[in-house]
Amino acid sequence: MNFTVNLNEFQEAVNKTLPAIPPKSTLPVLEHLKFELNDNLLEIISTDQEITIKTQLNVENATPGKVLVPGRKLNDILKALGKTEKITFNSNIENFEIDLITDFGAYKMKGLNNDEYIELPELFESNIDTSDSSVVDKALLPKEDIIRLADKTAFAVSNDDFRPAMTGVLFQFRGQYLNAVSTDSYRLVKSTYNTEAGQLPDDLDIIIPSRTMDILKKADDEVHFSFIKNNDKVTHIKFKVGSTIYISRIIDEKFPPYESVIPAGNNIFLSVNKNQLQSAIKRVAIFANDITKQIRVKIDASEMILTAQDIDSGTKADEKIACSLEGEPVEIGFNYKFLDEAISHINSSSDGEIVFSLSESNKPALLMPEKDSKELLMLIMPVRLNN
Repeated sequence: MNFTVNLNEFQEAVNKTLPAIPPKSTLPVLEHLKFELNDNLLEIISTDQEITIKTQLNVENATPGKVLVPGRKLNDILKALGKTEKITFNSNIENFEIDLITDFGAYKMKGLNNDEYIELPELFESNIDTSDSSVVDKALLPKEDIIRLADKTAFAVSNDDFRPAMTGVLFQFRGQYLNAVSTDSYRLVKSTYNTEAGQLPDDLDIIIPSRTMDILKKADDEVHFSFIKNNDKVTHIKFKVGSTIYISRIIDEKFPPYESVIPAGNNIFLSVNKNQLQSAIKRVAIFANDITKQIRVKIDASEMILTAQDIDSGTKADEKIACSLEGEPVEIGFNYKFLDEAISHINSSSDGEIVFSLSESNKPALLMPEKDSKELLMLIMPVRLNN
C-alpha cells in the first residue's frame, strides 16, 4: 500500500482516531490504526472495544492495500516533522514494514498484518426499526450546542466505578428539547437544548460515557446522532462529525431519579458578580482546611461574606463582596472546589452576574446564569457548618 498525502490533513485524520487507542491494552493490536486504501480514499479505524472511530481522507498516487500502523508512534512522528507539505507512505506487503518519506528524511516502523485486527461488528449503519415513519431515530445538533452541553456537564460526572450510571452523562431526548444531566451525588448539572418539535426522538434516555463526552467537547462541525439497537434495546450511539464517524457503547444502567433532588420551593435569590465571586473564592480558599475544603458563606441584603478557617494551622480569611438579596438572610457552607467549578461553567448574564437560589442552610443550592433560567441549572449540596 502506497500513497502521498498533505501532511496537515494526514496528521488531523490520525489525531481524530487517537481517542480510541488505549494507552495500554491486553490486546496490543488495539494500539494500532487500521489503514485501508481503495482508489484514492484512505480509511483509518481505531477501537478500544468501547469507542470505535472511523475517518477518511483523500490521498494521491495511491496503490490499494491494508496494514496496521502503530498509532501513537505515527502521531508522534507526524507532529515532529514540522514544516513539510507532503509525505509519502509506503508499506511492504511481505513484512509489513512502513516507510515514511519527506523531502528531508526517511523513517521506518514496523506494522502488522491487517488480518490480526479484531473483528469489528457491523456498527457503522444504524439499525433502529424505522417502519413507523413517525419515529425519529436521528438528531442533528449544531456544533456550538453540543459543545455547550458537553462542557457544562462532563465536569460533574462521578469517577466511582461502583456507581456506573453516574460515570456518564444522561441524554434525555424529548421531541423538541434535549436534557443533558450529570451528577456525582455532591453536585448536579442539567443543561438543555431546545429545538422545533419533531427534530429529536420523543422519549429516549441514554447514558453516554464521560470519555465519549470528552470527544463531543472537541466537535469541529455539526453532529449527526443516530442510535444502534440490539433486540429492541439501544446499545450504541453513533455520531458523525464531518468525515469522521464515532460509535460508542452506552452505559446500560438506570440513571438516578434526579428530578426529585432539585428543590422547587426555594424562596431566597441572590445575585452576585461572577468574576468578583470567583476571585474571592480563590483567595479565601487558600486558608481553608485541606481535607474539608469548607468555606462559610453569610448573605444579607447587600453583601456576601466568605470565610475559611483551618484550626489546625491557625489560618483564617474573611472577604466581603457586594450582592443583591431577595428574601431572608442565610448562612450556608460549601466545598469551595465544587462551588468554584460550578461557577466557572456558568456564563454570566449581560451584567456579569449569576444567580443563587436557596431555601435553608442544609438544603441544596441552585446556581443559574439568571433567575428562572431554562437552559442551565447547577445544584450543589451544602456542607455542615462547624460552630
